[in-house]
Amino acid sequence: MMNSKNNKDIKSIKRKLDRLLTDEEKVLYKKVLEDIAKNEDFYNTSSPEEITAHLVNNCGFDKISIYKLFKKITLISEE
Repeated sequence: MMNSKNNKDIKSIKRKLDRLLTDEEKVLYKKVLEDIAKNEDFYNTSSPEEITAHLVNNCGFDKISIYKLFKKITLISEE
């Protein structure tokens, strides 16, 4: 029963993200997810500051864009 609730929550979050993210944020989100898939151990063991530094310095993402994206994701997931 718990698994079904989690699946509904995930689907709800995905729908909200699709509605609320700009096209540019959607592209950035996809790239971040790809990097997470490649570096799962790093993301599981690093602080938010280390993750942000990695995304900016190693992946070349804009720091403010990352911050705005993460802020939206956090707000959506807390609803």
